[in-house]
Amino acid sequence: FPAAQVSVVSYGTDQPGGERAAVRREGPLRVLFVGSLSQRKGIADVFESVGKMGRHAALTVIGRKTGSACKPLDEALARCRWIPSLPRERILEEMRDHDVLLFPSLFEGFGLVVTEALAQSLPVITTAHTCGPDVIEDGVEGFLVPVSNAEAITEKLELLDRDRSLLEAMRVAARNKARKLSWADYRRRIVEVAAGLSL
Repeated sequence: FPAAQVSVVSYGTDQPGGERAAVRREGPLRVLFVGSLSQRKGIADVFESVGKMGRHAALTVIGRKTGSACKPLDEALARCRWIPSLPRERILEEMRDHDVLLFPSLFEGFGLVVTEALAQSLPVITTAHTCGPDVIEDGVEGFLVPVSNAEAITEKLELLDRDRSLLEAMRVAARNKARKLSWADYRRRIVEVAAGLSL
């Protein structure tokens, strides 16, 4: 279809709750990954990019393994904080306790974890193969990086580690973006688009 005939209506998200504590000015950058532990989600890039940060980053991984035993995956999980599964409310708590969500998927239908993170004032580093381009302005609520590019991810992590004021500004921007992504607005936009169709 011609681009002019295509309307994109991003999913909504729960609205932000209470205020988060201020960004820590010292200590390692707290990096969070949530998703199945497969390369479709870019998990190898997560481990490589955070590994390059050394003591400047601490990684938490929430997600289940997708197949049989994999020695490289097991070794990588042993070097981070790994939680196989949590209820949704606990995941949201973890989001509020971290500095950035890393979600470098190779492809996604959408990626609700991105909007959930924004609603918890959590900046997101993701790829253009997720909902990222629809809900994130690069450099404002987070960063868009090329797929399968751990170096680009590390560059953004290093920037946030050095510039905690930028991190704080991104947290505020993430929260403000989430306010614009309510489920009520999603329903309204769906009705508007449907009403404008000529069949």
